[in-house]
Amino acid sequence: MVHKHVSRSVATALLLVLMPAPSDAAVPQFRKHVLDAKSEYPACAVLDVNADGKPDIISGGAWYEAPSWQQHHLRDVQNIRGRFDDYSNLPLDVNADGLLDLVSANYRSQSIFWIQNSGKVGVPWKSHVVVAPGAMETGRLADVDGDGRLDLLPNGVKFAAWWSVTTDSDNKVVWTRHDLPQQAAGHGIGFGDVDGDGRGDVVGVRGWFRAPRSAVTNDASQGRWVWQPEFALHRDGALPILVQDVDADGDADVIWARGHRTGVYWLEQSTKDGERHWEKHAIDTSFSQFHSLLSADLDGDGQVELIAGKRYLGHDGKDVGEWDPMAIVAYSFQSQTHTWKRTILSLGDGIGFGLDPKAADVDADGDVDLVCPGRGGLYWLENLRGADALKNTGLSQTVPAISYDEHTKPLTFKDAEGRLHPVTNDAEWGRRRAHIVANVERVMGPLPGPSRRVPLDLKVLSTTDVETYVRKKITYASEPGDRVPAYLLVPKKIEQRAPAMLCLHQTTRIGKDEPAGLGGRPTLHYADELARRGYVCLVPDYPSFGDYAYDFTKQGAHYRSGSMKAIWNNIRGIDLLEAIPEVDPDRIGCIGHSLGGHNTIFTSVFDQRIAAAVTSCGFTPFHHYYGGKLKGWTSDRYMPLIDRQFGNDPDRVPFDFHELIAAISPRAFFSNSPTRDSNFDISGVRKLEATVRPVYELTDSRKHGQGTFVVVTPDSAHDFPDEIREQAYDWLDDRLK
Repeated sequence: MVHKHVSRSVATALLLVLMPAPSDAAVPQFRKHVLDAKSEYPACAVLDVNADGKPDIISGGAWYEAPSWQQHHLRDVQNIRGRFDDYSNLPLDVNADGLLDLVSANYRSQSIFWIQNSGKVGVPWKSHVVVAPGAMETGRLADVDGDGRLDLLPNGVKFAAWWSVTTDSDNKVVWTRHDLPQQAAGHGIGFGDVDGDGRGDVVGVRGWFRAPRSAVTNDASQGRWVWQPEFALHRDGALPILVQDVDADGDADVIWARGHRTGVYWLEQSTKDGERHWEKHAIDTSFSQFHSLLSADLDGDGQVELIAGKRYLGHDGKDVGEWDPMAIVAYSFQSQTHTWKRTILSLGDGIGFGLDPKAADVDADGDVDLVCPGRGGLYWLENLRGADALKNTGLSQTVPAISYDEHTKPLTFKDAEGRLHPVTNDAEWGRRRAHIVANVERVMGPLPGPSRRVPLDLKVLSTTDVETYVRKKITYASEPGDRVPAYLLVPKKIEQRAPAMLCLHQTTRIGKDEPAGLGGRPTLHYADELARRGYVCLVPDYPSFGDYAYDFTKQGAHYRSGSMKAIWNNIRGIDLLEAIPEVDPDRIGCIGHSLGGHNTIFTSVFDQRIAAAVTSCGFTPFHHYYGGKLKGWTSDRYMPLIDRQFGNDPDRVPFDFHELIAAISPRAFFSNSPTRDSNFDISGVRKLEATVRPVYELTDSRKHGQGTFVVVTPDSAHDFPDEIREQAYDWLDDRLK
């Protein structure tokens, strides 16, 4: 005997329509338990293997016995091209013998198999291949046909189907395939009642699929799954896509993350004049590789939290952000502000989510714990709800701002003991980059979190026809109580999603008007010129310029610097670009001159959605800026702490432009740095180029170091010459078109 019979009821499914409710409760602390730091299995399950009444943990070929967590062999797992072929561990009594088995949907073998519970401790569990329909990211369980039994809903990369499982009169297991519309194939799938008709629908990255009256027969007499292309998510959606009534308004919303890029998002459903509408909101874009999502009530207040975990080396380090610190983050929706509260459970501890993490009461103490498998080890995080705050839980919530005396050598890093080492690989560079960002925040202040990410509430003030594009004068909300004036330039002939540019102006009274071609220097009309080349362009005012009246000491009192305020406005601008149907979110760049030039650099460091950055006359190292006299950087508009805390001393400021530009890698970087620029000394730029180029050569996954990192030095003053702009535009075309 091993288990009591476990019903395949909807209550056990991971893909339910959950109903959050407002709450002020705090997400509790968690304590780290290392089950196997060397484990590389991407999936896990929580069930009582040895029938002692205690939940055990299974991951891949091993099970871990509670409460000592002694490891035992469970079965052999095939390793295919360096990955264990075990992309999900879904508990299900497949053969109806009263014992929980496991179901696995896999990428490398392209097969679905179930793992039979032997019923005896020490007897290996046996795998049974069901079918090999094609590559699958993973799978989840859901009662797709509404018969009270769980079904398998795999995420087929090139196929779309679900499987029901029954036993016949001879107790033989029968798996039945039920096809879905081909548009449901891709990266990301979920299940829930989208339209409120009482039947569960399927959600994919290309829209949702209305369930027929009989999901099993799926024939003409009963109706078919009908594709509803009402929205398009990012092409690398996380697993699962969640269907929840986020804002408790009585309809179902959609939550997803990017499995191989940056960000977690939700779509808000509403109805107007009988028509369904969807509004896209970014929840958080500070983290990447959120390949798996969970939804669970961590604090016991009746409100479910959204829980996201970074996947370790999903694409072997080739994706932007893969080498950033591992993270597990919980988000709680705040109904009063329509924003999310972020709680970092673990940051930089090496713990993340693989392909099938679990939220379960592992220690049977009445709260929800987290089990975290992946290529970086197997861990369970013990929920300490109700316990006193502990000084040492084994988990970190911040990246330390480790000081470096020499900022001209970005390819060095310090270990936990403060010893300096050369950076020799991507993992070490990821650590160094995290230190750079933390040190920038010492000067600029912390990047605002999701609680300030209010709905954009886009308002169009006027619309003007400009030959090949339309110019809209707009405002958008960047945070509570503040709106950013901007121009939005949209080309007229867009047949498919287009690239987009965030265009940032120099120090000029007219602000956004200059890049938009409405005044100022013709050599700085880059937004107008890019729009004519087919780019959707957003041109915001910097606070205190153009139409943007702003008092940094009053309205911006909650910021340590005007630079961080501008960065946040720009990040919200990228949110806006992503929300525009005409924009391809994977092809967004940023361009700026002078003030806009270093504003481009700053924003690109903090927002990895920017795929290509073009800076003109935007930087030189601090020691080369007017001989190291940094007063020009210290106004409230920029970084006053350079003066107040670091004494205008380049040796004391904890970062420099060598590190900032290096931190943009491996994303594309282009600089126009004229030889006669009186603001930004060319000799410093050339020294910086020599130290930063090796970073790009190390990190550039495309192995095109010369084209990814470009510094041009025309014989010009502080300007953006015609021929250099054309070169920059061609360079952008090569990367974003």
